[in-house]
Amino acid sequence: RVMEEEAKKAAEAKRAQYPLPIMPGNPVRSLHEDSKKKQNEAEDRQKKKDDLLDIEESVQDGKAEKKRSALVLDKTKGFMKYQRRSEKYRSAKTRTRDWQELSQRLNEDELKYQTARCMDCGVPFCQSDTGCPISNIIPKWNELVFQNQWRDALNRLLMTNNFPEFTGRVCPAPCEGACVLGINEDPVGIKSIECAIIDRGFEMGWMVPSPPQVRSGKTVAIVGSGPAGMAAADQLNKAGHSVTVYERADRVGGLLMYGIPNMKLDKNVVQRRVDFLAAEGINFVTGVSVGEGDVTLESLRAEHDAVVLATGATVARDLPIPGRNLEGIHFAMQFLHKNTKSLLDSGLSDGEYISAKDKHVVVIGGGDTGNDCIGTSVRHGAKSVVNFELLPQPPTERARDNPWPQWPRIYRVDYGHSEVKTHMGKDPREYCILSKDFVDDGTGKVKGINTVRVEWTKSASGGWDMKQVEGSEEFFPADLVLLSMGFLGPEARVLGDEIEKDARKNVKTPPGKYNTNLPGVFAAGDCRRGQSLIVWGINEGRMAARDVDSYLTGMGTQ
Repeated sequence: RVMEEEAKKAAEAKRAQYPLPIMPGNPVRSLHEDSKKKQNEAEDRQKKKDDLLDIEESVQDGKAEKKRSALVLDKTKGFMKYQRRSEKYRSAKTRTRDWQELSQRLNEDELKYQTARCMDCGVPFCQSDTGCPISNIIPKWNELVFQNQWRDALNRLLMTNNFPEFTGRVCPAPCEGACVLGINEDPVGIKSIECAIIDRGFEMGWMVPSPPQVRSGKTVAIVGSGPAGMAAADQLNKAGHSVTVYERADRVGGLLMYGIPNMKLDKNVVQRRVDFLAAEGINFVTGVSVGEGDVTLESLRAEHDAVVLATGATVARDLPIPGRNLEGIHFAMQFLHKNTKSLLDSGLSDGEYISAKDKHVVVIGGGDTGNDCIGTSVRHGAKSVVNFELLPQPPTERARDNPWPQWPRIYRVDYGHSEVKTHMGKDPREYCILSKDFVDDGTGKVKGINTVRVEWTKSASGGWDMKQVEGSEEFFPADLVLLSMGFLGPEARVLGDEIEKDARKNVKTPPGKYNTNLPGVFAAGDCRRGQSLIVWGINEGRMAARDVDSYLTGMGTQ
């Protein structure tokens, strides 16, 4: 019986391989072809149905698949597995044709890789004294971004930083210099993550103006609308005080608006924040130069319960050498201010700016301001650009007296340097060079600079001595000279003789405090601590606002 069943199964299997009914009078080939045709049509219909189901499943499970793919990143060992991914600059060949922002933001996947690199370092130096001046809780919002909790990350960020859209674009990121991973690897891209969080907050509509529900009845005047002034205004307004900010320029923003070129910080970003603060109840008054005319420090004290001086350190360091009075020599901030104002007013069509077009440009002094002058000159169409630096070229790696977690004082190539190298063939910087005198072209205009090389040696006391190198004299052609040698302190027009100053001519306040020698008058920012970073200005504004609030509410004394 078993053998018969097996034979029957074998016969059925054979018939299944060739299922054509062989009937008298029917051609076998024709029947076979018809059967195959029907079979192929059935298979095609089934394939289309399966493809449609695959598409539907992919649409329905897209979010789940995205979630599954995110889990592939290893947060525990990410600092060992993944490389730093930095924002990429647009090509130096083409970006000099416009004034749009230089860098392209990281996409969400690239940001996830960066947050995965944030390690459980135990002591996060990125938010310590050598790291972020405003003590951003960086590991916390890095973790929230990794978990795709962007709104929570935004709330965490705004608890310590009033304006992350500014620091996320133009801050040199001391937090990254202090990153523990930076000891032996590239640090986490903290700055890029910070910028992405706040930009997403605005894009998603999470940033909604929230005026205080109750006012204290106290009024505060703030002189200056730079980072410190706006941060103080924001904090005091949140506390319920009525705040008026006085700005001498025609636009609010101070250094943020006119001191930083548009390709580094888009002015739409600055104006967006100004409009946001105005919607929350802060009053901005432009075109008022306090100390000149009717508005003085005395009148502000009479009209308001407290006054905050946030004027910045705007007195530029000069270069008093022969020929300084020649035409064509300008301070760097004059050059940058006029360029941005003309760009915003008319797209540079009004000609109300200092043009570098077809000129030999020499920028004396390095730093961010000098680099901004270089980048602006290239966009004007300068014939050549040279940058003088008195000090030697920094090392490519940390020196022994510059250990982690200090800010690394190393050789860097910024955007302006790379643009000059791309368009003119070489890096613009000349190190260890001293300007001796400006040369007159015979009509009262500058035509060049006589220079000499210097060398630096360490003295027995540990300091540095500079001496000129004989026979190293050199002439550099220059139709436009821009002085970018730092700032000496605040202008006297606001302070007058009443405000007490320290040895560096900055506003003097008690250690760790922000009140001046005049009751009800406070100081914050560069006018108090000297020339510094935007992030330090924000910190100063926040701390000064705390002291002002304590003074107004009777919780503190001067």
